[in-house]
Amino acid sequence: MTIKLGDLAQALGARLEGDESVEVSKLNEIGLADSSEISFLSNPKYLKYVKTTRAAALIVSEDMEIDFPNLLRSSNPKQSMLEALRLLNHQDRAIRPGIHPSAVINTEVSVPDSAEIGPGVVIEEGVELGESVVIESNTVICADSQIGDHCHLHPNVVLYPGSILGKNCIVHSGSVLGCDGFGFAVESGEIEKIPQTGNVIIGNDVEIGANCAIDRGSIGPTSIGDGTKLDNLVHIAHNVRIGKNCFLTGQIGIAGSTVLGDRVQMGGQSGVVGHLNVGDDVSIAGRGGVTKDIPDGAIVSGFPARSHREELKIQALIQKLPELVKVVKMLDKQINKT
Repeated sequence: MTIKLGDLAQALGARLEGDESVEVSKLNEIGLADSSEISFLSNPKYLKYVKTTRAAALIVSEDMEIDFPNLLRSSNPKQSMLEALRLLNHQDRAIRPGIHPSAVINTEVSVPDSAEIGPGVVIEEGVELGESVVIESNTVICADSQIGDHCHLHPNVVLYPGSILGKNCIVHSGSVLGCDGFGFAVESGEIEKIPQTGNVIIGNDVEIGANCAIDRGSIGPTSIGDGTKLDNLVHIAHNVRIGKNCFLTGQIGIAGSTVLGDRVQMGGQSGVVGHLNVGDDVSIAGRGGVTKDIPDGAIVSGFPARSHREELKIQALIQKLPELVKVVKMLDKQINKT
């Protein structure tokens, strides 16, 4: 679609400085945008691109000092950028209701007329499907699972028996929900598998990235609260409880029976050992390794994870170690001479 800058400014709640009649069709990176596109500038280190960009307009903050022909000034430029992405770049995939002839669906399962069931999909007995669900090719929904209204399962997703998805959930390709947790007992030198008898319960508006593994509970459920978002390659072990509106980025691992509160943020490659409690509004920096309970509102980093301020001090001291070693060697020589 194309839109005039004047209309776009009104849609974004931004203040236009420039020509309102200029038409644009997309938001792009500042270094790649052409004369029919807009871009976004919030970090001063990208000011160097202002002289070379071909963008028709830039979304900037109200107080940014910048010389450019067309500016969309916003009190919240990041939010304006997101709104521009939704308006210009994002095109919702249209649901194509119907059942592909190659899908294998248990005869007792009721498929709503509004649902789209793709090629090679398998739906076993006892499954409940909500309205306007999209289940793409080669996805397998095992027995007694439930999928809420407006969920979208991308190709090659697997829901093990008894898995429950709330409304408006997105599960990306390759993810597996409800597989067995890593539960074993050693008796007389022999390894015995502990039955995994629970399930997985996912709340509303949850997004699960590609190639995630969410284990079923050993006894009782593994659960993820409303609004939580998982990046790709996240592993959630059995009986973990994750609260609402959490952000879990790539390559995170959470060990069994750990509880995360609401609005927890975890950076890439961070992890939490088992049977811990992580409070509300906690931030765990990338590669942080949590080995003990974390109180509400804490910001932690490092391994083992500690107060981020303390970790920064430790890292600063570590940088001085080579110099300190030289001093110690020099003092040692002086002591030995005497």
